[in-house]
Amino acid sequence: MTKVLIAVPAHNEEKILRDNVLAIFNFCEKNLNFDWQIVIADNSSTDQTSEIGQDLAQKYPGRVTYFFVDKKGKGLAIKSAWQNFSSDIYCFMDADLATDLSGLPNLISKIQAGNDLALGNRFDSHSRVKRSVARRIFSRLYHLFLKYYLRVKINDAPCGFKAINQKVKTELLPQVKNEDWFFDSELAILAEKKAYPVAEVPIVWYDQRARQDKSRVKIISLGFNYFKEVIKLKKRL
Repeated sequence: MTKVLIAVPAHNEEKILRDNVLAIFNFCEKNLNFDWQIVIADNSSTDQTSEIGQDLAQKYPGRVTYFFVDKKGKGLAIKSAWQNFSSDIYCFMDADLATDLSGLPNLISKIQAGNDLALGNRFDSHSRVKRSVARRIFSRLYHLFLKYYLRVKINDAPCGFKAINQKVKTELLPQVKNEDWFFDSELAILAEKKAYPVAEVPIVWYDQRARQDKSRVKIISLGFNYFKEVIKLKKRL
């Protein structure tokens, strides 16, 4: 039976972690006919994330695993979880579940169909997306920058909803250098540039933190870092 690993990077997510991991658990129980596992990748949290993650792992052994990474960085958390556990298909989604779980079976099916990487596409005409004006502007500018500066054909490289196969884990993942937010984009861009088959799927995406916890992702500083990382990446391509 196909094994599916779902990594959930978590840094100081005590407010949402329990409910959202249980939402993933319940969805997988009802909708996935695979041998699936959720890995909570705690990247150096300082709140109650650790206690909550360990409690969930104790209550659902074999289905939920708590994995501590002793350094901050979303990309590092995902990469560490993927590299330290064995599976056939490796997925990740953001802990806030901005991407609706209804897209997960389609994401997995794209890997089963022969693609090496699959990712959500918020620009797809069939996607339903709700986000702030600032995020819409940044996403559009970033999309155009990748398209014309790197000649990237993928529409939504930074989408935090991706799946890879064993080949990508072994060959491509070690080449991804960024350990934070740009990890998402770098993985997708490298896959396309190195001719790995890539598929995008329509999703339902809603900015869960639009009215709360706004300081977690500062759009201006994040945008500056993204563009700086793209310029660095171009030198390697």
